[in-house]
Amino acid sequence: MTGTAVAAVPLDLDRYRRFRVDFDALTDLVRDRVAAEFAGVLPAPGGVVGRTELAARLSVVPAYTRLFDALVDLLVREGHLRADGDHLIVTPRLARAGAATLGDGHPEVAEYLPLLAACQGHALDVMSGRRAGTDVLFPGGSMALVAELYTDNVQTGYFNRLAADRVRAHVEAFARRFPHSTPQVFEVGAGTGATTAFVLAALADHADRLRYVYTDVGPGFLRLARKRFSKSFMDFARYNIEASPEPQGFEPHSMDVVLASNVLHATHRIGDTLEQCRRLLKPGGILVVNEMTQRLDYNTVTFGLMDGWWRYAADDPRIPGSPLLSRAGWTAALGRAGFADVELHGVPILEEDEQVQSLVVAHRAT
Repeated sequence: MTGTAVAAVPLDLDRYRRFRVDFDALTDLVRDRVAAEFAGVLPAPGGVVGRTELAARLSVVPAYTRLFDALVDLLVREGHLRADGDHLIVTPRLARAGAATLGDGHPEVAEYLPLLAACQGHALDVMSGRRAGTDVLFPGGSMALVAELYTDNVQTGYFNRLAADRVRAHVEAFARRFPHSTPQVFEVGAGTGATTAFVLAALADHADRLRYVYTDVGPGFLRLARKRFSKSFMDFARYNIEASPEPQGFEPHSMDVVLASNVLHATHRIGDTLEQCRRLLKPGGILVVNEMTQRLDYNTVTFGLMDGWWRYAADDPRIPGSPLLSRAGWTAALGRAGFADVELHGVPILEEDEQVQSLVVAHRAT
């Protein structure tokens, strides 16, 4: 099935509408903060600077050229700059940057504020290589700022429940069909374990006949996960989804579910990555992908400070100014990689082009 599928997972629509209003206000704040940071390095209103000249003046290193372009494009989009070929003309609006505030009336996005506060004002230093993006997002090696985003906001919670429901349904179908076999779930890029917690709760009734493999490329994430999820049916391993399974200690075609939440976009070529996902799966197994499917300025000024956000190949099909794929992009990429019966799950009250986040499910053809 291709198109929008709505799973039987509850969503508080009134709260979701409030979240959308609050996130719009947060986005206005993000844009104002970017303008304020650039105001100190741009000419006065009416002045002109070349885009290439500005990048050189800011000493933008190659790894962050895409971040620089994304932020300049944001300033043009918001009317702080006007583009004329390679020339950027500063408008009077830039002089008013820095006045925006969010106030206390937006509780639905409260968990987004600590990370934004930690990142604001550091884009120029990160782009020039004077400061590492990891030091900004993970100060002192702490993952608390990023983990807070995945706690319990209405959008994140809904899509984690969607993912958990889809994994549970497949595991239950497997258990009925093969009553003497053990279903295997393989999570790639599990990170802070936000999605894992929902999936494990959904699979609680199957704990006596289940193998769950929690993987990430980061040893720090694995250390925390071992402490948080100490269950007999779980294995923990470093795993790079861009590489073949055999050298990493896993049999090809051995998994019933491969789960990836907000991670596959951070790979070089999405087609190669999906091929490695397919190689992990048994025939008839499913890939469950939870991903943002629209560019958000909030992500650009936070996660965009990590050079890995921008490591996708120049000719790979991504949403301009981001590493993300649209819903149509996921459908096309999965088809090229040999998957079938693609399902697109989203928020039921939104139109196709409004789906900021999506759950994408695809089957490995038998």
